[in-house]
Amino acid sequence: MDMQPRPLTLNPATLNGLSEKLIVSHHANNYTGAVKRLGAIRLQLAQLDWPSAPVFTVNGLKREELIAANSAWLHELYFDSLGGDGALPDSGLTVALARDFGSTDRWSAEFTALAKAMGGGSGWALLSWSNRESRLITHWAADHTHLLAGATPILALDMYEHAYHMDFGAKAAAYVDVFMQNIRWEEVARRYAAAVEADARPYSAAPQEISGNVQLIDVRRAAGYAQAPDRLVGATWRNPTLLVDWSRELDASKPVLVYCVHGHEVSQSVALALRARDLDARFLTGGIEACRAAGVALEAKE
Repeated sequence: MDMQPRPLTLNPATLNGLSEKLIVSHHANNYTGAVKRLGAIRLQLAQLDWPSAPVFTVNGLKREELIAANSAWLHELYFDSLGGDGALPDSGLTVALARDFGSTDRWSAEFTALAKAMGGGSGWALLSWSNRESRLITHWAADHTHLLAGATPILALDMYEHAYHMDFGAKAAAYVDVFMQNIRWEEVARRYAAAVEADARPYSAAPQEISGNVQLIDVRRAAGYAQAPDRLVGATWRNPTLLVDWSRELDASKPVLVYCVHGHEVSQSVALALRARDLDARFLTGGIEACRAAGVALEAKE
């Protein structure tokens, strides 16, 4: 595949505290350079006589291919994450951040501390969805080669000096703060939802599969549940952000069925997190609204 550079998905002139000159230069030189380097390396690999090639040639080309490919992809993720106002709206992503880090503020403190600790060096600060642990993880990556196995990055902060030196000089911490003010959170949330859905798809259940043998749990967000008039008959509401606490109370010998409003990333990620704790958990496709449409019995909340 002949990979071509992607154009910027944002207007660099509209960013708050990051100059258009910096963003355009970063995209044209560092990102585009990585894409071109990847193409050149793959051309050499395509022409390589593998049985007779020296081991140092094979090792060197494959290592450089990985560096160039990850550099290109992470740069795309970085640019796609910019162009917002930095305000994190209430969503399935905020539920996961609160569940996996204690609160969104605590996650932000961890992520920015990690990035600032990398100032003067090089690498990436990443927020990723780990399909092994079914949770969000903040992690460090250097040399474009230290991605977390079994994880999908959903937010990338470039901490190589080329990403900020033109505007900030050596003041890496100031750059980190400005980056956080420009995050396009709806794009990050979209990537999170896609990663969760891909992992959760095998563990869906249709409304007609509800039975008296399951532990039926309503995991709608607290604000949504408070405003709702009803729930499924026999369901118990649990705050999805507090899963670590209430999951210990579940009966491991019985299957668990969770639902949210529409069966998207809130209930999907809860089901995955419970499965990571060795519980037989699934989520209801379409959530409570699909159950309502299918005529599944509901009851007024207590």
